[in-house]
Amino acid sequence: MSDVMMELPETVIDARGSFRSWVMAGEAADGRWEGWLEFVPTDRDTADVYVTPVETRQHDRAAVLLWASGLSHVYAEGALARATLQPHPEAGSGLLRTLQELIEALDRRIPHIDRVGEAAIVADATRLRASAMQRLAELRQVQ
Repeated sequence: MSDVMMELPETVIDARGSFRSWVMAGEAADGRWEGWLEFVPTDRDTADVYVTPVETRQHDRAAVLLWASGLSHVYAEGALARATLQPHPEAGSGLLRTLQELIEALDRRIPHIDRVGEAAIVADATRLRASAMQRLAELRQVQ
């Protein structure tokens, strides 16, 4: 299982196109954490996902997050150059798994209407779920 650690703020561009990039992490068999990058084209007409090899190995998830927080735009450009097309995005993409997990978590959330600000939280969660569902459907449709 992999986790989305963060989305890098700047779009990365190379000869293949323009990409949004995510830093991903997962626990290895030895208990350490590995980090890598996934690149998704900004053109939503494709489900192509480019994935780097493992970029870092750290002792825990927090250390991977610290590593990720220091990544620069230049690093992301180099990582995109190392990234290869992942042949079966649905089977292996951390992004698709993460979108599904997000939707499931939002579905499990129980609103507490007696709390201050809950109506805004419910509205935000509803919009987030709809957006995640739409993106998931788009990614699966082009397979």
